[in-house]
Amino acid sequence: MNLYKYALLTTAAACGLASAAETAYTDPVGYVTVSAAAGNGTTRAVSVLSIPMVYTETITGAAIGRITGVTANSISNSSAGWSAGELSVPAFPYVIRITSGAAVGHTFLISTVTANTATTATIDAEEAAKVDLTTLGIVTGASGDTYAIYTCDTLSGVFGTPATTGIQGGTATNGSGADIVQMSVAGSWRQYYYNTTSASWRRIGPGTLSNDVPIRPDSAVIYSRLAASVLNLTCIGTVPTTDRKALVNNSGVSFLSGSWPVGLTLATSAIQSTPGWVSTPTYSATTSDIVQMAVGGAWIKYYHTGTNWKRVGPNTISDTVAIPTGSAFIIQKAGASLGVTTLSQVLPYNLQ
Repeated sequence: MNLYKYALLTTAAACGLASAAETAYTDPVGYVTVSAAAGNGTTRAVSVLSIPMVYTETITGAAIGRITGVTANSISNSSAGWSAGELSVPAFPYVIRITSGAAVGHTFLISTVTANTATTATIDAEEAAKVDLTTLGIVTGASGDTYAIYTCDTLSGVFGTPATTGIQGGTATNGSGADIVQMSVAGSWRQYYYNTTSASWRRIGPGTLSNDVPIRPDSAVIYSRLAASVLNLTCIGTVPTTDRKALVNNSGVSFLSGSWPVGLTLATSAIQSTPGWVSTPTYSATTSDIVQMAVGGAWIKYYHTGTNWKRVGPNTISDTVAIPTGSAFIIQKAGASLGVTTLSQVLPYNLQ
């Protein structure tokens, strides 16, 4: 697929709140529509969503540049000229993506706790706990690898309000009358709903204000739609122009976005080529690594035989099962190893 001819409708708004402002001719850009299935007012419909686009905003200093220094949890550009703290405001989070070299495609949330300086951006503690940046092969210096900084979506930026996007809000603190968004944050599942009394997103349970909860580009959300209408979100942004590298837990569950503005299949996803992936000729609940996807409102499991993907249960060959644009999947590793490994995916379209 050739994406070179796209035109960007530049906007400072996020997915779901975007409005056309001006036309600019730049890197391949465009939009995709992400949809959550309709409930019936009583029973929820579950959809797994991701935001496959990123977008840029004007910042002080170099939004793209060369990496001159790296520590376990920070990336530096000695000539960046960033405004101190500008990249670390909770309401307006940013991500930094490595755009060349061995680590190309890795994307990290910039910390909103440790403020950036004029030359250094620290990555979020949750991601720093998983990976040491000095182990990724990043080359530094005058001929070092390159980076790009993008705006990161937030809960309120993506899903907005009942008036702006059509989400269903409510007043019950357990979210019983509202649509519910579920996300993996700091290794645990958290649920959020839009409270119509406070006109804000709240976390179910503690009731904490959650408008600024970031939605990382490599992550995704489970959307439980109570309202009896399909929820359509238009996501405007820059088409990814590099390969992708995403961190996968060596044991347990990882929840990853589809990442691309075009669909893949299980066969073309490269999930089965993740280092340490355990394929088994027949499915084993104790040893097979699996992928789970929400299909028609039900969670379906797939395992790899070493030759083909098959569905757990009927054992039907499933290589052509789609991972649609704006969807996501769960990787479940059966082992007990600590740490993470990297899922590498090649850019699935031509840019020229």
